[in-house]
Amino acid sequence: MTVRPKKVTRKDGNTYYSLVDEKRVKGKVVQKYVGYLGKDLHSKNEIKLEDILPYIKRLLDKKISQEDIDSILKKIGIEYDSWPITKIMIENDLKLKKTFLRLK
Repeated sequence: MTVRPKKVTRKDGNTYYSLVDEKRVKGKVVQKYVGYLGKDLHSKNEIKLEDILPYIKRLLDKKISQEDIDSILKKIGIEYDSWPITKIMIENDLKLKKTFLRLK
C-alpha cells in the first residue's frame, strides 16, 4: 500500500491534506481516500512508540514549557510548524495500523 498526502486547495484559500492510497489496477492508477490529516502537513507525524514512550509523561504534563516541548520533539526527530503548541495528541489509527503524534 502506498500512502501519500494529497493536497486540496479550496475556494476559501485554505489548503487541506489527506492520506490517499494509490494502486495500479489493470494499468490505471486508482486512488482511495484513507484519512484526513488537517490543514498543516506537519501537524501529524508518524511515531514509533519506543521513541516516544520515555517522554509521554513529560509531554502530557500540564505545566510543560514550550522550550521543553521543542527539546523533546527534536530528540525524537519530529519537525513541526506550530508555535506555540497548544495541543498534543497521541493517535492510534487502527485502519492504517500506525501511531501518530498530532500537534496544534
